[in-house]
Amino acid sequence: MIPDRSSKLILWVYVWGVIAIALLCFIGAVGHLCVARPALWALVLFAVLAALLELMVVPLAEGGGVSASFAAYFAGLLVFGPSVIVSVAAPVALLTEWLPTRRKLLRAAFNASHTILSLTGAGWVYQTLGGTVGRVAVPGDLLAVFGAALSLWAMETGWVAVAASLERRRRVGRWLRASFVPMLTLDAALASVGLLLALLYQNRSDLVAQQGWQGPALLALIALIPSGLLFYSYRLQGHVRRVYEQSLRTLASLLERKVEGRNAGHGVQVAALAAAIAQAMDLSPREVEQIRYAGFLHDIGKVAVPSSVLAREREQGSWEAQPLRLHPEIGEQVLKPIHFLGPAAEIVRSHHERWDGLGYPDGLRHNEIPLGARILAIANAYVGMTTVLSPEEALGRIRQAAGARFDPHLVEVLAVLLRESGELATAEQPDWQLALSRFPHWML
Repeated sequence: MIPDRSSKLILWVYVWGVIAIALLCFIGAVGHLCVARPALWALVLFAVLAALLELMVVPLAEGGGVSASFAAYFAGLLVFGPSVIVSVAAPVALLTEWLPTRRKLLRAAFNASHTILSLTGAGWVYQTLGGTVGRVAVPGDLLAVFGAALSLWAMETGWVAVAASLERRRRVGRWLRASFVPMLTLDAALASVGLLLALLYQNRSDLVAQQGWQGPALLALIALIPSGLLFYSYRLQGHVRRVYEQSLRTLASLLERKVEGRNAGHGVQVAALAAAIAQAMDLSPREVEQIRYAGFLHDIGKVAVPSSVLAREREQGSWEAQPLRLHPEIGEQVLKPIHFLGPAAEIVRSHHERWDGLGYPDGLRHNEIPLGARILAIANAYVGMTTVLSPEEALGRIRQAAGARFDPHLVEVLAVLLRESGELATAEQPDWQLALSRFPHWML
């Protein structure tokens, strides 16, 4: 949904407020840096390490991403304290976000600012819990280390969650629900790498014979290895999921051409609209994903229907012949053995059920019908109608069937979705996904 003026104003005030407070913290940190005067080569090494890790970003489901620089910043927090590491982190975060991608400077400034505030707060937590900067003791300081890591993660997550929610007019809880597990698991692993790096740095003279910058440089290089592996594994997981979805899209296109004799695109449009409705209802990313998969493959059961029956029904414009009424059950049987499509199989089975109980194959009614199947039924009907009707006419037909064929609440969700998208979609150029999900993402 496109943010209205009040949402934009709140977002603008929030972003500039974060930047202003962070600027004050940065000025104070630079003043402390001039007094503390840590070894320049050590700061340069940490800055280079943080810059390299800052470029390793794992995208999240609801926008934004987790940067591997969490490890370097956390290590610097333990070794140098919040003031010194903030002086390093601010320019590194700003430049590594803005220079390579040429993102808007305001966006880059916001991301650098919430890093400053998070490091400042986490440093205060670390020292309040008894941690000593530059002298981390294990297991004596584990409570302070754990508190600092948890607070750093919570604050980084919180700043971005509020920004993303204001930008998309979504509740903060939804963004957190979508991103909680991947962020927590990755940042927990990166915090462990950061603690290891801090301990290695403290004991560098015992581990490396070199007394100058060469020893810590080697330690920094060693720290890159686990961070890089974590980044690669999470990126690979995301790549596999994209391959899954692309495979389903391709299969849906083949089915449409072979079974139904029409150009590819119906399944993709149904999947996009069904996913957009699910997102508008604040369903979890897992539920949205399964509804999208079901949209791609909702008619896969028609592969078992004789070609003569399909041809006759196409000519007559009717899809109610008895063999065709079996395709939801057949589709479920085809998809159910595939582990990651289990919930989608249930949706496919029930997508021809009706709100009044006169549908098939099980005659379910009202909330007995799975929510995903009710969403898919409306999306399938709307996309099918817009091939011969205008979007307004199609929506009117669906509203007439509310309470009989369709869930009345979902009909209104569809109406609001189409209205707030700013442009009712057409069969040639569906805009539901575009309208809902192509907003800029707040990258961590």
